[in-house]
Amino acid sequence: MTNIKLFFGFLVCYASIIPGTHAADTISANQILRYNQTIISSHETFELGFFSPGNSTNHYVGIWYKKISTGTVVWVANRNKPLNNTSGELTLTLQGVLVLRDAIKGNVVWSSANASTTSVRNPIGQLLDTGNFIIHEEGEGINQEDPIWQSFDFMTDTLLPGMKQGWNLITGIDNRFTSWKSPDDPAFGEFSYGVDNRGYPQLFLTEGREIRHRAGPWNGLSFSGISNLRSNPFYRFTFVVNQREIYYQYNLIDTSVTTRLVLPPNGRVQRLLWIDSKQEWSVYLARQNDLCDQYATCGPYGSCNIGKSPICECLKGFEPTSPDQWKITDWSQGCRHTIPLNCSPGEGFNKYSNLKLPDTRGSWYNQTMTLVECEKMCKSNCSCTAYANSNKSGTESGCFLWFGGLIDIRTIAEDGDTIYIRLSSSELDSIESGRTSSAGRRLRVIILIVLVVLVILVSICLFYCFNSKKQQQQGTSSNKFRHDPENGSGDEDLELPLFGFSIIRKATNNFSVNNKLGEGGFGPVYKGVLEDGKEIAVKRLAKTSTQGLHEFKNEVVLISKLQHRNLVKLLGCCIEGEVMLIYEYMPNKGLDSYIFDKTRSELLDWPAR
Repeated sequence: MTNIKLFFGFLVCYASIIPGTHAADTISANQILRYNQTIISSHETFELGFFSPGNSTNHYVGIWYKKISTGTVVWVANRNKPLNNTSGELTLTLQGVLVLRDAIKGNVVWSSANASTTSVRNPIGQLLDTGNFIIHEEGEGINQEDPIWQSFDFMTDTLLPGMKQGWNLITGIDNRFTSWKSPDDPAFGEFSYGVDNRGYPQLFLTEGREIRHRAGPWNGLSFSGISNLRSNPFYRFTFVVNQREIYYQYNLIDTSVTTRLVLPPNGRVQRLLWIDSKQEWSVYLARQNDLCDQYATCGPYGSCNIGKSPICECLKGFEPTSPDQWKITDWSQGCRHTIPLNCSPGEGFNKYSNLKLPDTRGSWYNQTMTLVECEKMCKSNCSCTAYANSNKSGTESGCFLWFGGLIDIRTIAEDGDTIYIRLSSSELDSIESGRTSSAGRRLRVIILIVLVVLVILVSICLFYCFNSKKQQQQGTSSNKFRHDPENGSGDEDLELPLFGFSIIRKATNNFSVNNKLGEGGFGPVYKGVLEDGKEIAVKRLAKTSTQGLHEFKNEVVLISKLQHRNLVKLLGCCIEGEVMLIYEYMPNKGLDSYIFDKTRSELLDWPAR
């Protein structure tokens, strides 16, 4: 905000010794306040006096923050009629009127109006810690509901806590704030932000006569078109509509917070918070954030969605009024009914959710009707194009009726409003058919997903059962081997390495015939090679073998205990599902093949044997 040059000659601490200075929070009737004098609120929050904004040489009467270093101005009396010298005098008359005169020229530059409905006795002007300068009768106390006059009823570019932005229907005062012309000139600028009370009241931002932004109707919780205006720890807000007044207002929850709503010369409404550690104003909220916040971007029956490209689309049941213009992103003509209405008995309403409600200037409203009553009333009137609930704060009462085109609709990502728009019976049937088809597709997708999940679960169960059964069989085989009832030494620990079945199968190339070395009463013998390259001989118990676990164990016990260099070495055994013995492989076969062969026996002498 604009830094100002304050025109008071001395600090307040010198007020007691400098004649002519004024530092109280009041001004009495016929008392004069000059350019080097100020009025300070009781807790020194605000100050009233003469100032010059920015680089201007003109002088104005205004109110600014006393404790904020930038001296931010929040109200200006003579904003359109500046003084060009320092001879200004501010006086409170016996009639309770505040008058600003040019002492040199003798003319009245600006004056307030007496808003009181009764005669005035002993008026006094007082600057409150809210920033409101109020004129009331001395000794009667402060009545901000019916004062003689107060600055809060004539805001400039700033909305302070406790101010009412809107209409006083008794006095006819339209209290709206208007931007400064520039940072150096507080005169009326191009932008104005206030309540339009045609139809259901709404907040509008205008530039001259053109509407730039619409906040949307109040829905009991917030404005339909301001999605970022939510409950917060700093202030609470409300919108009041009754027989006496219509206004938006906010009040502080945390009084240590300094905040204001301001309309700067660029026309962008901003909620500002004062950050004392940085000594600057910080933007907390902005009213216009994207193209969809511009008024009527997509025309009648068009909806603006900032998350899509292009951003404009026709509502379901509508088509572009001018398809050629629509294709080149000229959306000004909006959309029309795909099937025109003819007030037939079959016409009904389609539900549209998460939207900013349309412009309500041409609407009718009732704050006590139910949604069912609202629909019935709209259906009975062929001119009624849509209806909606006006209050979703919990009671869900109230009714909006629209007549004519629906303007300035946008998609709200979170917690938008719902509206019911009139369509022809055939269009409703088409939409319902589309919904059924879409629901059918969704159902098929859900069924497919469920089937896939079931197949996966069944597969997991089967795999688990198979593994459990396999492990059980292996455990049974192992137990049979370790606890042979025919052998009293069943508890004896063999202390032999155990080989897994998969290792033996891989070593023998799945018990290939090419690896078969021979076969005896126990079963076939295969040659194998372990992963480390060691060659082995595997004796596999045949299913038809007459030898059983008893013979197998005897052989294991005997050979494992009887180790000799002339006996083949037993390397281990396998008891996983099948019973196998693993021996060292003898590439030259046994010694018997040489001893009992007359030809080969001569090859080995006694030392070699």
